[in-house]
Amino acid sequence: MEKTILDYLVLIKRRLWLIAIFVLLSCVTTYIVSGIVVKPVYSASSQLLINHISAKQGSNNLNDVNTSLNLVESYKQILTSPKIMEAVVATHPEFGLTQQKLVEKLQIKSSDKSQVIGLTFEAGSYSQAAAIVNAVAQKFVQTVPGLMGLNNVKILNEADPQVHPDPTNGNPLMNIAISFLVSLMIALGTIVFLESINGTLQSEKEADADIGLSVIASIPVIRKKDIDGTIGNSKERVGERKYAAIE
Repeated sequence: MEKTILDYLVLIKRRLWLIAIFVLLSCVTTYIVSGIVVKPVYSASSQLLINHISAKQGSNNLNDVNTSLNLVESYKQILTSPKIMEAVVATHPEFGLTQQKLVEKLQIKSSDKSQVIGLTFEAGSYSQAAAIVNAVAQKFVQTVPGLMGLNNVKILNEADPQVHPDPTNGNPLMNIAISFLVSLMIALGTIVFLESINGTLQSEKEADADIGLSVIASIPVIRKKDIDGTIGNSKERVGERKYAAIE
């Protein structure tokens, strides 16, 4: 017998306590993991602009642009070179970073046919991430003229340490909301699946549909408190029963 939507609603109502417990445990677990186990990670970004290298003021022909684009790849390599990384670590000991850690956490990106280099750094707080990525950008701009003999790099955009963005590894409230929806779907799906594979007859309607015979009697569920109440009412004290004597 195929179940209707009403049958499934009755089933969900009957198992509502089980669904609530499962969803509550899932949300509590997510809260503990998001707030205690998983440490928040913040990302800050800065951008560098590679200008044209022509000595003539106002000159910006195609050759100058192509030359600047070719320098982008070289500058990306120089950014993570020991010369830049060691200078940043030595200038800012308050960061508590080694050269290796700085290289590992610093991300450098650029797109094709673009004169912009993007720098991104991740740390436990946004203010720290912003300070580190800005320090790398500033040190690179200061070092390039003496290293390459060119003064064609400028800071296009610096990370603002005053802003308070959400962590990159997820907002705890958002994680709890997602956990609530996912656990609710899992609980409902599990209950419906278990009910669909259950072959027992659970109502007169199912028995009538599957067997084809009308139900003439049914035994209701007897609860323990009903049994205790019946036994309590039937108890009699010894000596209270009346007897009839024949002489």
